[in-house]
Amino acid sequence: MQSWHTTYLGLKDLPRELSAFELQTFFTFSRAERAVIDIRRTDTHMLGLALHMGFLRMSGRSLNTLRIVPISIWKHLGQELGVRPPELASLKAMYVRGRTLFDHQQIAQETLGFHWMTEHQRRAFVRVMRDEVTRLSDKDQLLTFGRRWLYDHKLLIEHDRALRSQIVAALDLLESDTSASIAATVPSDTLDKWRRTLSEFRTDGQIQQSWFWEAPAKHSTVQIAQVFERIDLLYSLDVHKHLGDLSDPIVRRYARQLASRPPSVGARIKEPRRTVEVACFLRYCLLTTTDQAILMIQRRVADLWRMAREEVPDTVNWAVLYKKLLTDLASITEQDKLAEGELRARVVELLAASQQAKPPSRASLVRERLFEGIRPVRSLLAEIGKLPWQAEEDNPVLIALKQLLKEGLIKSTHSDVRALKVDAIFMGRMKR
Repeated sequence: MQSWHTTYLGLKDLPRELSAFELQTFFTFSRAERAVIDIRRTDTHMLGLALHMGFLRMSGRSLNTLRIVPISIWKHLGQELGVRPPELASLKAMYVRGRTLFDHQQIAQETLGFHWMTEHQRRAFVRVMRDEVTRLSDKDQLLTFGRRWLYDHKLLIEHDRALRSQIVAALDLLESDTSASIAATVPSDTLDKWRRTLSEFRTDGQIQQSWFWEAPAKHSTVQIAQVFERIDLLYSLDVHKHLGDLSDPIVRRYARQLASRPPSVGARIKEPRRTVEVACFLRYCLLTTTDQAILMIQRRVADLWRMAREEVPDTVNWAVLYKKLLTDLASITEQDKLAEGELRARVVELLAASQQAKPPSRASLVRERLFEGIRPVRSLLAEIGKLPWQAEEDNPVLIALKQLLKEGLIKSTHSDVRALKVDAIFMGRMKR
């Protein structure tokens, strides 16, 4: 099934407008389907059965509405079947007997191979949805996936209320499995500590849950320090040691559900949902806060680099220096009394003096300015060194971090440091 087809899955009524391509796709019939249609007794019954087949192929549901059918569909079916279509007709006018409408729905289902879900297939559908909810967090996307799965397996699509109840059943199953996994991997005293921490108040009167979820407004040194304070608290709670096997959509789903409620309401959620939400919330906060720290560090480094470039004066005019060198060389060559060896020695001496008088480049001046500007953020480097960064062994930043640790510029509390996002200033110092 192509992606554009999912738009029509689960429709209860005919669309008001269909393109020529859509009419050709849904309301064009094979030889076997034409054979079933052609044995109807009247043209009206042929058109009615063809309409039910096309709608079932389009939406995966039987057409139950009795509204007016768009003229474009009647015209296309008349050309397809070789009969005269009605100018304006509804299914109510076509089917005087309700039994005929039911028979046509049954014939369309049998011809296209659709049937209602059995109890065994319903359990299989719940299992499939259980696996899908680990990857999708939006219920509308899950509803679309469920419709597509039913259509691909030639199962009639039920109304939205029934499908949503299946999605709720899958979510309940996911919640129970997630709760069991958390209870099996996280000690009970740790879970109790997590729940208590979220309900505690800080010295400034703010509750911990709101403080964890608060996004930094700037990337100043003070804001970066607050982000690392959150990371330190999460590490002290041993959040980094658990829940690594939970998928990101699951963690994100339950974390956002807890964050969407006031802390006083979230504290009244019953178990096991309360434990699942608290654990996923802390895990999600650790991941997002670490990402925020990396982004803020990148912006801080960019600010240091920009300020250093602004404070460095313009580079020297090399044309003036070369012109002076040429003038000095000309004055030496004009001295006729100089012997060849002495002339060569004077030229070599002049070139050496000119080379020593070469002013530093703008890049080197920026690097020197960065060495001075890095002093106010030494505490930031110290905090960075505490985190267990990971990357490939041959990562150039890993080499830079090890060199920084070796020179004593930063200290690390982890013996197995993998990598760190370090600006080019450190790489430049290593090369010097």
